[in-house]
Amino acid sequence: MKDNCLPEHYRSIFHQLFEHASDLDCSILLLEEILEVGDEKEIPLLEELENCEDLKVSNKAFEVKTKLLQKLGMTTSEKGKKLPMSLCFLYDEFGIRPSHLDPDLNMDFEVSLDIFETE
Repeated sequence: MKDNCLPEHYRSIFHQLFEHASDLDCSILLLEEILEVGDEKEIPLLEELENCEDLKVSNKAFEVKTKLLQKLGMTTSEKGKKLPMSLCFLYDEFGIRPSHLDPDLNMDFEVSLDIFETE
């Protein structure tokens, strides 16, 4: 019997296993097993785990979801192309800044006002 009141990620057989996973290694092993035996019912669970606070679990869930979609022959949706939210803060966390332009490139994008003059 299907319970339509439950969120989709609760319908995965792995959901209860994740609730009782004792440590990080157990969670990673479960994610690897999802790739081996999982089907389309695991996709919502993997999307939920992509938002996990633990970066290793989040990244592994993203990786497994991508590989599982390929294995099942499903195309990645627009949502699947987005990165997990935890990656948005990596620049600040590791102090990564965009590279600066080399001043020797001499790139000038200024437009002269001569183009507005009519003849």
